[in-house]
Amino acid sequence: MFVKITSVATLPDYVLLVGFATGEYKQFDLKPLIEKYAPFKSLRQVEGLYEQVKIDVGGYGLVWNDDLDIAADGLYEKGLPCAPPSDITAYRQKLVEEFVKARKNARLTQKQLEVLSGIPQPCIARTEKGTTDPQLTTFMRMLQPLGLTLSITSIEK
Repeated sequence: MFVKITSVATLPDYVLLVGFATGEYKQFDLKPLIEKYAPFKSLRQVEGLYEQVKIDVGGYGLVWNDDLDIAADGLYEKGLPCAPPSDITAYRQKLVEEFVKARKNARLTQKQLEVLSGIPQPCIARTEKGTTDPQLTTFMRMLQPLGLTLSITSIEK
């Protein structure tokens, strides 16, 4: 089965939370790989490496460096299904809507934003369509030319 990764988050104790284009989320425990395969041992040995995980171009897997990667299919097949926070989709949709509105209010095309932010126009388009979840640093680079940033607020219960 072919699946694409749309998001990844590092959780404590070497567990990844991986979002897929199907809308599913799975948790994948890296500890068995760390114990069995030498390249994965570096996730424990190299300070900060674990947190540097990125989605490979096209969403075909996850990468840390030239020696360390894992395929999307394996993550999907061996990951444990889990539910995302119930309102994460609504938060994400609202964030994207506000981003698009800000870009249009600034009278910038996606191509112009590419020039100002250094983020390729196709990445901007996929973000606006909601077909990808850019990394935080990528999203921040897209916001900067619009004079925007992100902030953390507490959720009222």
